[in-house]
Amino acid sequence: MRIHRVYCKSVSGHNKRFAIDESQSNHLIKALRLKEESIIEVFDGNGNSASCKIINFSKKTCEVERINNIKHDLKPKRLLTTIVPLIKKNNFNFMIQKLAEIGVNKFIIYKPDLIDQSVAKKDLKRIIKKSHEIVINVSKQCGNNHLPSIEESESLNEAIALVEDKSDIFIFDTDASEYFIQEEINKKSSVIIITGPESGFSETEIKLKSIKNAKQRHLGQNILRAETAPIYISSLIKNQFGKIS
Repeated sequence: MRIHRVYCKSVSGHNKRFAIDESQSNHLIKALRLKEESIIEVFDGNGNSASCKIINFSKKTCEVERINNIKHDLKPKRLLTTIVPLIKKNNFNFMIQKLAEIGVNKFIIYKPDLIDQSVAKKDLKRIIKKSHEIVINVSKQCGNNHLPSIEESESLNEAIALVEDKSDIFIFDTDASEYFIQEEINKKSSVIIITGPESGFSETEIKLKSIKNAKQRHLGQNILRAETAPIYISSLIKNQFGKIS
């Protein structure tokens, strides 16, 4: 029988008995219709998880008790970071969902210079909040106890400033002269990938490509959509990491 998973930071606290957050409780109560004494798995997003028993319901919250020791999953040594542009809502949410499923460890979301004007008017804070909800739901389904981190930036320049120099950095652009080859990834390095929006990189953004020893690469003859390119690339890199069979 499948054990349902929920997200709650309190699972790794000192108290064995705690309340599940309202949004997660709502899912248990209204969607799953679980009963008292049901066993669920609770994870905190930092690698900790434990089996818990539901002991009490109210209209909005669910109280549980931890019934075994906390299990801790180590964070992967090699991390995949995606620097992705803000694009149209549905496409953006789809992109975040699929990247989280593949196993991206960190998102840095930037406002591109050539941003679609219908997107430019959107509230970035609200979009980021929705992204957090998406990665929580994906982690619940996939069994990942480490939530991907999400950072926001107002420009590609600001986004690049947030990355670590020790990682292999690849920028993917249709104007690049060299094709991406998986084998060029250092066997021990973490990887950062940068992709552009529907309209491509601006002239100012193109000039940023030389910093931090970033490698500019081409993906092939087919021009991929803004939401498809990072998904495709991330799959290749995670396979190179040995995480996808």
